[in-house]
Amino acid sequence: MVTRENQDFLEIGLQIANFSRLRNEGYVYVDKTDFVHRILTGPVPHLFLSRPRRFGKTLLIDTLEEAAIGRKELFSGLAIDALRGDGEWPRSHVLRISMNSFGDDPALLDENLTGYLHSFADERGFSINASNAAFSLREVIRILQRNYSDILIITENTEKADGLTANRKGIIVLIDEYDAPIINNLTEPDNLKIAQKTLHGFYNALKSCENMIDRIFITGITKFSQLSLFSALNNLEDISFDSEYATVCGFTFDEIDRFYSENIGSCLLTMRKGKKFSPGLTIDKLIARIREWYDGYSWDGDIHVINPLSFQKFLSKGNFGNFWAQTGGTNLISQIKLKDDIFDSVFKGKTRFSGSISIQDAGKIDPVALMLQTGYLTVRSQRITSTASKLYLVVPNREVGMTVMEEYVNSRVLPVISGIKDGFNPQRCREFCEAFCLRDDDKAEKLLQGIFSVIPFRIHLEYEAFYHVILLSIFRATDFIDDFDADAEANKSGGIIDLVVIAPDYGIFVVEIKYSKSSSENTGSSEVGITDNDASKTRLLSDKDDRNLDHCIKDAFVQIIDKGYMLPYMTGEMPVYATAVAVCGRNNVRIRSCTAEDLLQKPQEFIGAAD
Repeated sequence: MVTRENQDFLEIGLQIANFSRLRNEGYVYVDKTDFVHRILTGPVPHLFLSRPRRFGKTLLIDTLEEAAIGRKELFSGLAIDALRGDGEWPRSHVLRISMNSFGDDPALLDENLTGYLHSFADERGFSINASNAAFSLREVIRILQRNYSDILIITENTEKADGLTANRKGIIVLIDEYDAPIINNLTEPDNLKIAQKTLHGFYNALKSCENMIDRIFITGITKFSQLSLFSALNNLEDISFDSEYATVCGFTFDEIDRFYSENIGSCLLTMRKGKKFSPGLTIDKLIARIREWYDGYSWDGDIHVINPLSFQKFLSKGNFGNFWAQTGGTNLISQIKLKDDIFDSVFKGKTRFSGSISIQDAGKIDPVALMLQTGYLTVRSQRITSTASKLYLVVPNREVGMTVMEEYVNSRVLPVISGIKDGFNPQRCREFCEAFCLRDDDKAEKLLQGIFSVIPFRIHLEYEAFYHVILLSIFRATDFIDDFDADAEANKSGGIIDLVVIAPDYGIFVVEIKYSKSSSENTGSSEVGITDNDASKTRLLSDKDDRNLDHCIKDAFVQIIDKGYMLPYMTGEMPVYATAVAVCGRNNVRIRSCTAEDLLQKPQEFIGAAD
């Protein structure tokens, strides 16, 4: 086995959920086997764990299976090895079921489950006769329990030739993504009923076999309390929000320092060599950026963990990005309609939640509970009183925040303003991009102001990120020129640039966006002289708003200078420009652009105007 001691640098093992492969082929494995030991030997035999997608639940299930069948050699040097001590390990038969492997059609769910259980029996040298999933489950467990020492243990990583035999009578049942058939059909009421009926019978059958089962461990994304999983298995303990299991999935920064320090160092060297990252990038700055982007998930309000997939993707690519959304980890939220007040509450920073963590009915989902369970929100703190427990929820990090904002803009804002003459449409976007790249600030300013002004007041959000996303959408909606590219949230040694626009034949534009509220917004109405669908009326800009815009321009230029945002791009290959975009209120816009050389050599000419 390849270990950290006999190899200086272990590979990341991106998206590998096979414990045996991670251990045998020299990949990094963050040691979670103390939890594995606790799950397999602790006082509570039946456990349920909810975590968002792409958080390592399947790897945990795979590790549990390897430990349960007694493959001691795979665990050498890990926490469980010391906890179990010398001697022979217990070996049990494991029935492992991945509910997300049976397709999306609920009409075939019972048939596919039944087929899987028949194949499970055939591979182990015995046969079953049941014709549905519930009876097949009972039959498989009964035969395994009665003949445990005569039936060879077989898994995806072991075969009959390995000759493993059970020395424990109790069966261990592992069910991964138990709720996949429900989640896959949330928007189809008829299909949902079929999936619920099949699962109801299946989990009731599991309950009837409890006297033959030693351990049950079930994972999922959501907790649907009306499913018979939780009513039938009334002793199934939910550990999702227990502090004892707060780090069972995801990485703490202590674990990252212990297991990934070499990988982060290598990533740093790669980033320094690249043209887009400054030599001034340090380990401390890099770790701070990693925290900002991917850390912050908590299920007890105290201990935080990082998204493992996003972190590993970052190490693999050597750049920051919204990897969670790109891998389908966020598509559940788009299946339900969130009210505007939910979005607004989320963006304001803290969401109070005192309802049930469980989702009572798959047909009537509490959006806050769903956002918590799927990873859009996380627990920042909790207050427990004699009568209730209140959770205070926040967006965990920049990656999720941008995902939520993009979902809001794409589903609420762009469809509304796309049909308006001066709104978000390809021709308007093209005109803006051309004016922007020609550095015709006045024209670009008027065009952008026109687009912003048609956003109805009811869907306008008073957040800088709101304008980041819309501006990025404008750039991405155009076919202005070949190889035109806009990179949001570009990362440099000093910080995160709002936007970098690369336009061949024009130059590279480093863009910083600043937002301030309008002095007229304390009335709750839009600016004087502007209605929701009229961008042509004369705008009445107050002296205070005019000053606010100037201060935003100054702050943007100061940040570009102080953070060294332009330096990595000043290679001589293309001209580089600094562009400050200021927004005050809903639709007051100011744009100022200058060359990188002018800003660095004569900074007071650009930052002095707002003094």
